[in-house]
Amino acid sequence: MIIGNIKDFSKRDFSYSKNLTTAFEYLNKLGVDGLLKLENGKHIIDEKGEVYLNRSSYVGKELKDCKIEGHEKWLDIQLVLKNSEKIGYVDKRKFDESNVTIPYNPEKDKTNYKGELDGIITLDKGYFALVYPNDLHEPCIKVNEDTIEKAVVKVKIDF
Repeated sequence: MIIGNIKDFSKRDFSYSKNLTTAFEYLNKLGVDGLLKLENGKHIIDEKGEVYLNRSSYVGKELKDCKIEGHEKWLDIQLVLKNSEKIGYVDKRKFDESNVTIPYNPEKDKTNYKGELDGIITLDKGYFALVYPNDLHEPCIKVNEDTIEKAVVKVKIDF
């Protein structure tokens, strides 16, 4: 997992992936203020549908009500646009089949898990977590009662 501020991206940071470069160029072009203006829902970023953004607004959940998830073919860029959110993380290699609560769904590219987290971080406005397949993550954990404005960019792995 890579944690950073969207303002710190440089083209060379993700040059190993055309899709990641496309995603970060889009995020930087719009910036946090531009992304906040997007309607909630799905927004296609590239012509092949290999990079798209899900824009959402919600109040975070208690840790006990959140789910650990993982992906196999897509990366997540979890970007907070307004307020703050906590996100838990754990290395997938620490889990086995006994940790799976919902088996892999290829249409959603998602598996859900239960288990102990390695840690929890807080993402504030403008900060993102770039989540790779071995980075199981538990997003949407509340910091307070404020509405979280967020963009999750789904990036098909092309490397």
